[in-house]
Amino acid sequence: MVTTTGYDSEKQAFAALSTLLIPAFDNETPKLNRIDRWWRWNPKPIRLNVGATPEHRMLRDMGETPWLGLVVTTLAQTLYLEGVDSETQDTGDAQRFWEPWQRNRMGERQIALHREAIAYGTAYTAVQGEDTPDGLHARIDCWSPRDAIALYDDPASDNWPQIFMRRRKLGDKTIEYQLWDAWSIWTWRRTGGTWAFDGQTPHGVASPDGDPVCPIVRYCNQRDLQGRVPGEVEPYIRMASRLNKDNYDRMLAQHYNSWKVKTATGLDMSGLTEAEKEAKKRQIEHDSVLAGGMDVKFGSLPETDLANIVAAKTSDVEELAAVSQTPTTAFGKMTNVGDAGIEESRAGFYAKRNERRRAFGVSHMDTLRLASSAEGRQDDAANFHLFPKWEDTDTRTLSQAVDALGKAVQMLHVPNQLVWDMIPGISKPQADAWREYAAQHPSADDIAAQIQIGQLNGNGAYDDGIDG
Repeated sequence: MVTTTGYDSEKQAFAALSTLLIPAFDNETPKLNRIDRWWRWNPKPIRLNVGATPEHRMLRDMGETPWLGLVVTTLAQTLYLEGVDSETQDTGDAQRFWEPWQRNRMGERQIALHREAIAYGTAYTAVQGEDTPDGLHARIDCWSPRDAIALYDDPASDNWPQIFMRRRKLGDKTIEYQLWDAWSIWTWRRTGGTWAFDGQTPHGVASPDGDPVCPIVRYCNQRDLQGRVPGEVEPYIRMASRLNKDNYDRMLAQHYNSWKVKTATGLDMSGLTEAEKEAKKRQIEHDSVLAGGMDVKFGSLPETDLANIVAAKTSDVEELAAVSQTPTTAFGKMTNVGDAGIEESRAGFYAKRNERRRAFGVSHMDTLRLASSAEGRQDDAANFHLFPKWEDTDTRTLSQAVDALGKAVQMLHVPNQLVWDMIPGISKPQADAWREYAAQHPSADDIAAQIQIGQLNGNGAYDDGIDG
């Protein structure tokens, strides 16, 4: 358990780094390295028999497939935060709140952040204030759990960690360590066994309540009430290993036994030399018409049937898709079903995606609240009327979406401008630009409606914004 808000001296900070953070980081590293190998494309090889030949090892290596990378990618490609909305219709609050995101190029960096959190179970953002020629701005950094670790008093419920460490290699021999607490960033460099203190810098960030806080936000793929945060790789490693074994078995049978074998019995080759025997075998193998003596019988052995091996692999792929809530179409299986069937087959995946949007959305808002605090906008940091807006990534055609939205406007009387964001391919900034243009260029129907409203209110004039 870690219960500290800040350190008063370099000695205290270094003691926490060396006795708490580095041992905890080293304890997590083997597990994260194993996950990384399976997530990327370097899984643990299938164990072969003692007498395996180089050809067997070649077939095994050819059969390795990054199955779990596909599980991570399929989910990550549905998670794109595109803006922030306000419950109070005050677009100015949302725009100010969103500016640090755009300034830090988080539109692109969120992709790697989401992937790391999905694969390993955890990823981090760190926020600090920076003085620039344009004034005080927030800096947002994204960190992998293979390079950083945060320690919590209660990892299941705490929003902010007590302390945080970021580790970065500087060349072949030097490693930089940063320790973040509620007040400062402490930095050391280690070359071999020699440590050098690089200084202490205040990060200038407080919580939305204005209290000192370690400005680190944790992104969790899943988090239970015991503080466990599994990713989308570790639970399925054994299944991916089984799929690689399926590939190896198929390639083995395909390579050695996927053709008919011709046989000839009773063939007398006792008077032939070894070279003549080999020539005779090649003749029997390649000739379309074979001839032999009285006692010679020709036949063939059937090739190995690959159907059972292929069916076993198909079953394992479907099992991985089911337990990971990944659409089977992501693994290359296409079925001839209608739109309703496709929607039903992806229902579990959409539920999983929506769960991640909930979790990551809260983390993104926490990051932007810290950014507001770093820029001295404490009122924006404490504005809880803002909420994240995600890009629509559902599998729908444009005509289907527009037809559904048009019915919502006509039959349910939803204001038409409020559904522009929901059109596939239309981002929130683009929809906002449309709304701004519509406000500046009202149609004849809009003018008539405003005149009618003015008459109902006892004011028959319409102000078109033009003097005179």
